[in-house]
Formats: sequence, structure tokens, C-alpha cells
Amino acid sequence: MNFISTLPLDQFSRTPAGHFKSLPPPLAPVDPPIDALYVHVPFCTVKCHYCDFYSVAGHLDQADDFLQALARESELQIAHFGPIAPKMIFVGGGTPTLLDPQKLERLLQMITGAARQSRLVEFTFEANPNTFDAARAAVLAQHGVNRISFGAQSFVPAELAALQRDHLPASVPAAVHAARAAGIQNINLDLIFGIPGQTPESWTYSLQQALACNPSHMSCYSLMYEPNTPLTARLKAGHIKPMDDAAELQLLHLTHQTLHNAGLQRYEISNYARPGCECRHNLLYWNGGNHLAWGPAAWAHVNGARWKNVASLGRYIQALNSDKPSVPIVEIDELAGLKRWGELAILQLRLTAGMDCAELSRRSGVDVKGRLKSVLAKYDGMGLLEVAGEHLRLTDNAISISDTILADVLAALS
Repeated sequence: MNFISTLPLDQFSRTPAGHFKSLPPPLAPVDPPIDALYVHVPFCTVKCHYCDFYSVAGHLDQADDFLQALARESELQIAHFGPIAPKMIFVGGGTPTLLDPQKLERLLQMITGAARQSRLVEFTFEANPNTFDAARAAVLAQHGVNRISFGAQSFVPAELAALQRDHLPASVPAAVHAARAAGIQNINLDLIFGIPGQTPESWTYSLQQALACNPSHMSCYSLMYEPNTPLTARLKAGHIKPMDDAAELQLLHLTHQTLHNAGLQRYEISNYARPGCECRHNLLYWNGGNHLAWGPAAWAHVNGARWKNVASLGRYIQALNSDKPSVPIVEIDELAGLKRWGELAILQLRLTAGMDCAELSRRSGVDVKGRLKSVLAKYDGMGLLEVAGEHLRLTDNAISISDTILADVLAALS
């Protein structure tokens, strides 16, 4: 296993399993404060063919051991960083709602017992539509969850089958209804475009069916062929044909027009929301904020130190449920100097608000506008970059080639 770290490793030693024995230094005082917590629940019913997030199909027989390990990790982190009172909590996976209501109750009691609720404004839970019902919704609402993110992906059965999704289109509005009946009104729906065989007509149908659920937020992602996924293996074997760039661009424009007309405004390259319903947790990521993370494969960031847990349920449980529990960290990286600020710049440029060059210059001590002169000159007159005072942003026309522009910005700042 490769361990990634640019922090002074003489500060750290490893367990026989290869994990670092201690968390990165708290770098006190933590400024800005730790405003978010991410909890990764790795269980899924099946592994979707396009997904490269860490998850395990089945293995629910290990749920009790996982919850015990998660509680111990929370204790170790709070002992290290001090009590936390996040503004945002996000429980993702995997499929957290695959846990039965009793285990969901245990999970939520652990989270709300470990993290103070005094500043909490957004508590998100990811859910697969076919693992969500009134009983689960009631448990979530009882413990303060006020936002649900459903993985709808498509409302066309053939497209769901191509993605190896295990829910039916009708389960999405049923799940949304269950959430709202329990009092959870803030609903996100995830959709994917660029699926092999997808057409403008079928994509329009999925958008319309999603909008009929009246979501407050929608995330519309282009299908990615990630390494080491079954979907990519099928692509390499010639069993499927990817959508060509022109057709995918047509669906991107269709997305923007349809959701804009429905009152959902794009605030990030792939994310749309009604006013005031932007995902605060993800906005913290895109603005380089501090967050802790619990669970296998979860990654955290505090004051430029970034670390990741082992992507193995078994090793995660073993490390934390031993007689002498240890943090299951396998990667530690220090985002120092221009590496840190370059990453922050391209994350902020994904937002429609863009990057505040003056603020980034203040935080980094670097003349950001001066370093970006070559990039601005390259794209001058193309209608792709917009400068308004101290803010630099991508225009709508730039979204389709955003990766190229962001790479140029990163190179200029690094």
C-alpha cells in the first residue's frame, strides 16, 4: 500500500497494520472552526457499475461491529480536536438507509451524542429510494435530519438497468412522499446524463419526472467512466458505446434551460437549487473549510492537513475495535503554500459566484490576479471567463470546457 504524506512523518508512527497511530496535529487554534462532519456508511444492496465510492454489497452482518467502531473513532477524534459543534452534518455512503430503523436509531444517537447541536443548520442523509420508508423517515426526522439526498439517477427503466441500479422509477416519488410526511421538506434528487442509449427525449422525461417531485435541490452529473469499475470494463470490452461529446453537451444545455425555467438556479457546475436551498455542506468543501470525517474511506481536512481512512470495512473495524483502538488513517497530506491555494481556486471557480481574488490573495499572501494574467490573456475575448471587480468566474459557455480552464488556473497558481 502506498502512503501519501508531506507532513513530517517523524511525528507519526504506524501500527503493525500500517495505519498511522495518531491524527494530524490540531494546529491550534483551529481557524476557521470545524464547521462540518461527514460520516461514511459503506453498506449497499448491490455495487452500481459506475460507482467508484467505497462501498460493500451486503455485509450487513457487520453493521453492529461497524457502529461500535464508528463510535470509537468519534471518541478518538473529539479527544484530539476537542468538542465539535458543526453547522452541517452529512451522512453518505454507500446507502446509509440500508440500515434497519433500529440500527439507524443507534447511528443517529451516536452522531448527535458526539457532535453538539447548538450550531447545526443542515443535517443531510443520503438514501436509495428503495431503502426508504415511513419508519426510517420517522427515525431520521426525530433526530434532526432536515435534508434527504435521493439517488434517483434516471426515471427510465432501461437507463437504470444500464447503471445497475436496483430501484424502480416509481420508488422515487414514494420515497419523497415518505420524507415529507415525516416533516423533512428539503429534498435533493441526483440524476445522471450521458448514459449509453440516452436521448434528449429520455433525459427530458427524467428531468420532468424529477421536477414533478418538487425538489428543492437537484444534482445533475455527467456519467464518468472511473477506473476499476464494471462500467469501464464493459466500455473497454466494447460492450457499450459512450455518448459523444456533442450529444452530451446538448443534454447539458437542456438541463440548464429546463431547471432554470422551473426555478432552480445553477450555483455550481452540476448543482441547482431553489433560493436558500444550496447544499451548505458541499459549499464548505468548495470553499476549503474545515471538516472532520468518520467511517472507512472518509477523508477530512483541518487547517491544510488532509487525511483519509482505510478503504476497508474489515480493517476499519479491526483497528478501532481492538483492545487498544487506533485511528485507521492510511494517507496524510499537507496542503501547503500554492498547492493549497491552487486547489481552493479551482474549487471556487466551479461555483457561479466564482473566486474572490482579493480574499484568496489575503489568505495565501500571493498576488492572485498577477499570477492569472496569462490565463486571462489566453481566454480574452472568448466569452469564457468573466471578471467583475475582484471576482473571477466561469460563464455558462465555459462549463463544457471547464476542466481545461481549471487546469490552466491551477498551473498558473502552482
